[in-house]
Amino acid sequence: MYQRIVVKVGTSTLTGGQPSLSVERITDLVQQLVALRHSGCQVVLVSSGAIAAGRERLGQPLLPKAVPAKQMLLQLASRA
Repeated sequence: MYQRIVVKVGTSTLTGGQPSLSVERITDLVQQLVALRHSGCQVVLVSSGAIAAGRERLGQPLLPKAVPAKQMLLQLASRA
């Protein structure tokens, strides 16, 4: 039987509520996705944590309120 699982994770999942990405949280997520893959499932990961990734890349722990600043962080994350 063919199974496809779509996993959507948000910023709070990727950061654990902290200002930057959590390597431990991401590692745990990847291990779980690998286990699903090994069980025969096709796994699709969808993330909304791009702003957090851009924030970390710039060393900005606080989330900016201005839309242009958020767009800049998204661009930085997409080039990481």
